[in-house]
Formats: sequence, structure tokens, C-alpha cells
Amino acid sequence: MILLRPFIIFITFVLSYIPVLQFVGLALLFFIYHVLIRNRNLHIERMKKVYETNNLTFPDIKEKSPIIWFVLYIVSFLVLNVFYLYLIQQVGSLTFEEMQTFTLPSWQIYLFLGSFLLSWISYASMINRIDRDQWQLQESEISNKIVKNRFIKLREGNVVMLLRIITLDVYQWFLLFFLIRETTIHYFEDGTATGRYLQLVKKDEKETQNETSTNGAAEKPAQEDPYEKIINQIKNVGEEERYSTIFSHVTSISDKKKAEEILEKLLEEGYIKEEEYKKLQQFL
Repeated sequence: MILLRPFIIFITFVLSYIPVLQFVGLALLFFIYHVLIRNRNLHIERMKKVYETNNLTFPDIKEKSPIIWFVLYIVSFLVLNVFYLYLIQQVGSLTFEEMQTFTLPSWQIYLFLGSFLLSWISYASMINRIDRDQWQLQESEISNKIVKNRFIKLREGNVVMLLRIITLDVYQWFLLFFLIRETTIHYFEDGTATGRYLQLVKKDEKETQNETSTNGAAEKPAQEDPYEKIINQIKNVGEEERYSTIFSHVTSISDKKKAEEILEKLLEEGYIKEEEYKKLQQFL
């Protein structure tokens, strides 16, 4: 993993607004996004090993790298910037009378709208994969008592893009600062940044070898009803831990209809509130 210090955001921000050094700031900005994606991929890959060796149900997360969204975002971003510079040059060469009748060709309008739409979709998808996937894994780690604290906050990509536009891109710098800070702290806590996660893997492998040598092939235990399993785990726990446990189990059920039935039953029995029910439904 490449662990960045949040201070790099300040350096990138300053360079991005110095005309002669803007290309350096842009390169650093793309590097930061690349590191966030790379760390996200390694985090999921390493924790999956922990889950597999400890017979835990890994949450339903798309493991494929979101690098394609990152590439599409770079392409659309560059097209928009080139278009902006071209437009400034065109308008700057016009007289006042010519500006009153100036119109863009249809293909340029379509190019701008297409690039803007691609930029929005690719950026929102990239942020969802960087932030939401790791938030989901964090909730599962909490419910399985791998970590105790909650650092990564849930963000929605479309909302992030909207806030970037409203704040004239200022929000992007705050987002990157907190994403670096939150994910780095979480990586240290679950051991994926230090290699401590390997202790969980090796420990389980050793126990499995001992069981195999003494008992032979172990019989597969009878599967417990998913609803009863959830109920047994959420008894006598706090509200936040209860929600995390339910989230982890429900999102790991491959049968969407079964997961919805369990959610409805939990709502009817008063284990979750209407607001929590609606939030959980979004992840099914």
C-alpha cells in the first residue's frame, strides 16, 4: 500500500492554481486518485483472505478495479479543459459586435455535453467504488469484531459531483483530504497497512492443519437460518453495532428476494427502524 499524508492535498491545491505549475498539480491530483484506487483494491484483496481463512461471509462487494472509471474520467476531464481553452481563445478574438451573434457549432455543443456527462458518470462511479465499497467492508469488519472503530464515512458519488459544481470544485479538496485520512487510519486498525492482517490468516491456517491431522476430514456444520443467525448476533448489543451486523449479513445474501424478506421481518419485529430499512434496501 502507498500511504499518503493529507498534507499532499495542500501542496497539490497550491500547485493547481499557479499558472506555470498547473500541469504538476494536475499530475499529482491524478496520482492521488490512482493511489486511492490501488489501496482500495489491496484492502479488499487482503481482507478477503482473512474472511476466507476464518470462515466468515465476505460482503457483496465488486472486487474488479474501478480503474476503467478513472481512465474515462481523465479523458473527459482533459477534453473539457481543452474545450474551455479553445472557447476562451475564440471569444477573446471577437469584437463586441461579433460576440452578439456568436454561436457554437452543433458538434462542439454535443462534444461539451457528452464530455460533461461522461465526466459526471465516471467520477461518481469512481468515488462510489473507492468510498462506498470500503465503507461496506468496514461495517462488516465491525460486525465480525475485526475492528472496533468506524472511520470511513459513507458518501454518494452523485452528491459529491453536485457539491463539486456548487462549490466551484473546492469540495473536491476537502473530499480528498478526508478520504486519505479516513482510509489510512482504517488500514492501520485492521492491519492491512502493517501486515498484521497476516496473523489472522496464519493463525487460522495453523488451526486448520491441527484439526486435519487429529480429526481427519471434518463434517460440514449444518447451516443456520439467516434470520435466526442475525437475531442471535444482535441480542444485547448497541444500536450502531446492531445496524452494522444486520447490514453485513443482509448484503452478503446472494438471493435478493430472501434478503428483502429478512429485512421486512426485521422491520415488523422492531429490530430496525423505517429509515434504516430504506437505507439497507439501497444496497440489495
